[in-house]
Amino acid sequence: MKIINKIVLAAIMIALCGCPKADKEFVHESNVISGMVCRGEVGGTEISGEIHEYDKNGVMMTGEFTQEDVEGGYGVIIFYIPNASRTQIDIENVLLMARLTWDQIITPSLIGRHNISGEGIIITITSGAGTQRSYRVRGEYF
Repeated sequence: MKIINKIVLAAIMIALCGCPKADKEFVHESNVISGMVCRGEVGGTEISGEIHEYDKNGVMMTGEFTQEDVEGGYGVIIFYIPNASRTQIDIENVLLMARLTWDQIITPSLIGRHNISGEGIIITITSGAGTQRSYRVRGEYF
């Protein structure tokens, strides 16, 4: 019984104290997504999304840009899916996978299936430093 009490006490201490903050050198300020793919089924054909980044004035970025260039802006990710793939990839029921840096968080979660038809969905990327950037994710057939 004493061992159980010590384990419970240790767990409470850990929960109350929390984790130490990360060293600044390991915290990323980037809230820009580096890539996203969609699939109709697990192991199915991947379609890469076209990412368009906009600055705070709504101007689409071209070429290389920095985090400062796009700060306060937003992004649009469009999946152009060939008509021939309609039977394999239904844009009303797709799996999404994003490429992020290790300390970025995406909300809402991409777990499960998503409807990216019409206006699609909006996701938010939060950097390790806490800055946020929103993306509209949508698909269309061509």
